[in-house]
Amino acid sequence: MSIPPEVLFHRYFQTLSPADRETYKGKKDLDRLQQPTVQSLLVAIQKQFNEALRDEKKNVPEHVDHPPFHFDYIDSSTPNALAFRYEGYSFVGITVALIETLWEVCFRLSRSEAVATLLGVRLTPEEHDKLHVVLFRTQLNFVVSHEYTHHVHGHVAPRMSASMFSNEILDDGETGNLEQQTLEADADGYAVYHVLANLIDGGGRAQEVSLLKLEAEPSGVQDEVLFSCFVVAVGAFLFVRPPDALDNARIYKLTHPPQAARMNCLMQQAISWCKQNRPGLEAWMTLDRFQMLMKGVAEATWGMNGGRDWAAQVAFLQSEAGDEYFRELDRSLKAYVQSL
Repeated sequence: MSIPPEVLFHRYFQTLSPADRETYKGKKDLDRLQQPTVQSLLVAIQKQFNEALRDEKKNVPEHVDHPPFHFDYIDSSTPNALAFRYEGYSFVGITVALIETLWEVCFRLSRSEAVATLLGVRLTPEEHDKLHVVLFRTQLNFVVSHEYTHHVHGHVAPRMSASMFSNEILDDGETGNLEQQTLEADADGYAVYHVLANLIDGGGRAQEVSLLKLEAEPSGVQDEVLFSCFVVAVGAFLFVRPPDALDNARIYKLTHPPQAARMNCLMQQAISWCKQNRPGLEAWMTLDRFQMLMKGVAEATWGMNGGRDWAAQVAFLQSEAGDEYFRELDRSLKAYVQSL
């Protein structure tokens, strides 16, 4: 009799070192959550993700062979997302602490009148929870799609009986390199493709349009609102992390591209998706509009990242050394994508 994947998911964490087990205790029992609304939402989201992962498109040329997927929640007070293989499964795990962080971020965004105006949604105060859910689902979809990419693009080593590709949220300091940043940028880019395909051009569209009360609007207006929701949700996901201090040496030792650079790469991928699928959105999302959306994000979530903005990062990235970093990352990413 086969062992259920949720049992194997929990067992994996028992194989970790004592220090890691102290951080990641195992599978989270959702029945112990004190908020019934959040509990029911997480159960529904888990079901949707596992159904989507089970029905993933087969025989994609860029994908490596991988075991079947299972998505679950991790009992941990550390905000993080993990991708690992164990006992014949490709696991994607999200810690409860990350869920709580995303929930709080999206709560703040949904209560901001400035953000609602920038998004182009007109909701009564009683309906703000609907925007909260739309943004939360978009953020979580991005995180899971990012972890999914680590599996299907071969970032998680298949030869190991227990392997982990971790710390999507935490700053590991100077423990990375350009190669690792390239894999993260690749995972971001592929996640953008999947999130936008579902949100604007797929199964998630009708539900979100209904929640945002956009049914009577032309499809082009719906596209603009949904695309803006994507920018705000993903931008906030990155903005609430404390920004890294950069110099010409340290930037190449990070595990992820710095947030401002990461958002720049994300938007390049998003605009590329729009060119192929919604050409009108490319011209509509001007630099001024993007900057206004990010300003709204910063104001709504201020303080969650320690009260620091991206000004120093942006200044470095606009320098000659920053230009060289972008060229190196772009060359590395293009070479990696070509290798797929």
